[in-house]
Amino acid sequence: MSSSPLLASVLKDRGSIVELVLAAVVLGLGVNLIASAIGTYFQDAVWSLALLGFSLVVLGIAVTARRMFGANSIDRRFEGFICFRHQSFELIPVPRYEYVEKLIKHVNALFAENEAPKKLWESDPVHKSFEVDLKTLTVKKRTTAAGQLVIEATEYFALEMLSTHLTDYFNQSGLETKKLRTLGRNDVPTLVFKNRFLDTFSRPMRERAAFVDQTLSEQPWHEQAVASYSGDLQYQKFDLVLPKEATVSRVHSNSILIDAPKFSMTLSVSFDGIGSAIPRGFEELYLGDFEFSDISVYQVGISVRVNFKPFSLLSRTGWEYHSWLDSFLIKLDHQFSRTSFIKHIQWHGAATLARVIERVIAKQGKNAQQPPTASDA
Repeated sequence: MSSSPLLASVLKDRGSIVELVLAAVVLGLGVNLIASAIGTYFQDAVWSLALLGFSLVVLGIAVTARRMFGANSIDRRFEGFICFRHQSFELIPVPRYEYVEKLIKHVNALFAENEAPKKLWESDPVHKSFEVDLKTLTVKKRTTAAGQLVIEATEYFALEMLSTHLTDYFNQSGLETKKLRTLGRNDVPTLVFKNRFLDTFSRPMRERAAFVDQTLSEQPWHEQAVASYSGDLQYQKFDLVLPKEATVSRVHSNSILIDAPKFSMTLSVSFDGIGSAIPRGFEELYLGDFEFSDISVYQVGISVRVNFKPFSLLSRTGWEYHSWLDSFLIKLDHQFSRTSFIKHIQWHGAATLARVIERVIAKQGKNAQQPPTASDA
């Protein structure tokens, strides 16, 4: 996945689109003048020339439309990974990998508050995603209870990141607040009630046993609280600051649509229980005291599809209210992508250094075991 700015590159091409439209207009005028001149000269062929002129106009419109709207949607896919102890429900921490660190934190927080999802997680783990029918010799794929929780936890990870990112972007942009709207928990029920993590963590503190005592003080600070923690439990306020006309909805069990004036963005999460690859030696050198056979690595995906509205690229105004898209995608890539994580920890250089050190230590140990020679004495 390329981390190059998506929106910036599209807007950069907008100038060439406008130039193309102007060139088409000038070309059309030129063709019209030539056709008029030819029609005057060849009176008998006026209808043939009119048909030719009409065909040229249609062709020009088709070429222009194809150039303007042929690439009005852009897709980005990010691939991450999670590790379990082999044939178990225990997640393995991956230091400095923000996605996994937050995933484990959120899973533990949900289980600390609600025993039901924990029992589902343990009774129907992700390694049961594929079932083999020995009679028909066929393999059936399904989403396990633990797999669905992975999807919801990953979606919450992305939504929490987007919520924080939007707040920071508009707080620092200096844009007019009257052109913005803030969507809270009650404004997006299809998001909240289909995600157990979002529903639990964003529920008002006064409705949760672990936090209700904090809400009984005379100072109603909890109403403005953005986050609060009690052991493993957590409260996290959820809102989305967007352009005033924007709407947010769930279009699929694993997909969310943000419909803004300039574009619509669909964010989807996928987890099919399919294995993923990690670099050789990663489990032993980085994860800790593990052998290759001790862990199971699974692929998790986040897809983002952006559809630009018709004629939106011809407008120069209003894009400052949508420019959060580029920085959000870059942040998502840095915190979630397996490739970006491996690059961030400089794994290849570290693995090479570990190999060199291992060889030096082995050579020193071998030399220490050799008996002294007569020349040494």
